[in-house]
Amino acid sequence: MLDTNTYRWVFVKAHGCDADDDDDRMEEDDMEPLRSLPYQRYGHTVCAYRGRAYLWGGRNDDYGASSTLHEFDPVLLRWRIVPVEGRVPPARDGHSAVVVGDRMFLFGGFEEDLQRFSQETYVFDFTTNRWSEFNTTGQPPLWRDFHTAVAIDSKMYIFGGRSDHTGQFHSTRDMYDERLKALDLRTGEWSDPICNGTGPSGRRSHSAWTYGGKMYIFGGYLGTHNMHYDDLFSFDPQTNHWEKIKTSGPMPSARRRQCTVVVGSRVFLFGGTMPIKNSSGSPSGLADLADLYVLDYAPSLKHLAAGVVLRNNLHKMYARYIPRDLNRELWAMTTPNAISTPLTQRHDATG
Repeated sequence: MLDTNTYRWVFVKAHGCDADDDDDRMEEDDMEPLRSLPYQRYGHTVCAYRGRAYLWGGRNDDYGASSTLHEFDPVLLRWRIVPVEGRVPPARDGHSAVVVGDRMFLFGGFEEDLQRFSQETYVFDFTTNRWSEFNTTGQPPLWRDFHTAVAIDSKMYIFGGRSDHTGQFHSTRDMYDERLKALDLRTGEWSDPICNGTGPSGRRSHSAWTYGGKMYIFGGYLGTHNMHYDDLFSFDPQTNHWEKIKTSGPMPSARRRQCTVVVGSRVFLFGGTMPIKNSSGSPSGLADLADLYVLDYAPSLKHLAAGVVLRNNLHKMYARYIPRDLNRELWAMTTPNAISTPLTQRHDATG
């Protein structure tokens, strides 16, 4: 867990409601995951609703994909499985999910049982704990996984992801769609916003968030060109205008699979994977990242001044003249956390 005031990570010992507090590992007899605790996975989604986190989908190589809905209570530090009814979406990874009102909308992903990309939309009603397929009209986005979705007002916007030239089945002939799609969650109608400005190229495993009524896109990976991105774009649904954003301060390296969350007027970006190269400069795998970046939309004078101090190493030269509380903040902003360290190298082409 990250304290967004001190920038310190702490390890949270969570537990399941049907397990002992100290039993957060695999059971010894059959090595199956404890029921309430979600097993380690990738390609899942996590959404917030009324102060709790809801995790759905994702997969790993040992247990495959999941269709179980897990709920995490950050006050009790407790996981539980949500009992659901209705038409549960097939287990998958690489989908997207957004919460609007009392409903969670899930789109796309790669279904494990049928080994196919999806272009269907499902909805979960938190008031009834019921899943159903969301009936839509118009032309849906291409079958895809590892795209992003955001909700602005009553619309869900889908961007990016990996599709295939053959359609819903994976032939390794990847294609990347740079068109933006919008789903009206009141009428169920898909539409193609007529966009203007400079928008992002097609990509997968990027980040998307909303702030001030706009959608923001960062990073990602274009498999057909083996290219990672470190660019930032905004989309204004009022004008359908894309804009490439120029930021100040140190920025994240080109990457994919990072996670982002908006807290107040700040965006916290953590981790991801970046390409590493051998001595000849050729790509030789991926490195996991454990770095943290903060994008501040409304920086205070204090934080702007702190940036100048840090860039010029003034906190080291004049440490004894800086008030203790400010020294503590500067230390927190520049001192690495010891709780998480990156893996140096791995070969992984998924996601």
